[in-house]
Amino acid sequence: MQIFSTLSPQQETHKSQLMKALARFLPAETVSYCAELIMFHKLNLHVEVERKSRYGDYSPHHGKGNRITVNHNLSPFEFLLTFVHEVSHHTAFVKYGPNHDSHGDEWKREFQLNMKPFLEAKIFPYDLQAMLAKHMRNPKYSQSADVKLMQVLKKYDVRQQDKLVLNDLAEGEIFRMKNNTIFMRKLHKLRTYVLCETLDGKLKYKVHSMAEVIRET
Repeated sequence: MQIFSTLSPQQETHKSQLMKALARFLPAETVSYCAELIMFHKLNLHVEVERKSRYGDYSPHHGKGNRITVNHNLSPFEFLLTFVHEVSHHTAFVKYGPNHDSHGDEWKREFQLNMKPFLEAKIFPYDLQAMLAKHMRNPKYSQSADVKLMQVLKKYDVRQQDKLVLNDLAEGEIFRMKNNTIFMRKLHKLRTYVLCETLDGKLKYKVHSMAEVIRET
């Protein structure tokens, strides 16, 4: 995968610096192409501390470069997916201006187009490749909204493999959220979320099915 057929010595140096920085976060096969994406679109990539509400974001800045952020604690495949997600916000902004729906049809088309080289290169394990192909038919506002995709991504994140998530529990099991002392009972799955209730039955909550939990022992 490549964008530029030739690079000047200055561009080669820039690309080398980008690749060195990106190598910590991305699958090895994608580092060179992602560096070229940053150069081609004149993007400023900032790797941020973990943010609970988002994996990344995009901010257009006329005349000052365009800013993309991605959380530092994502697995390589999740980092790549988030990076391309945010690049697609940029390409949608360039093509359609500031008034398009941020996760509407224009962005979805751009996301599909920008993910195509990675899917065609077959860099993903077979099950993740298949799940991504399905996800990209109608991409959601976040990979966290696609529970089946998140389950497969978890398999390839060594930091997540031993963690228990709500989706792993059976209905009726009692648990508490990480960093929380309140125990709840799992009721039933909705879509992305699971309906849960406090043990006294007075309060009900919708909890993301991939939220990390601690089972009552």
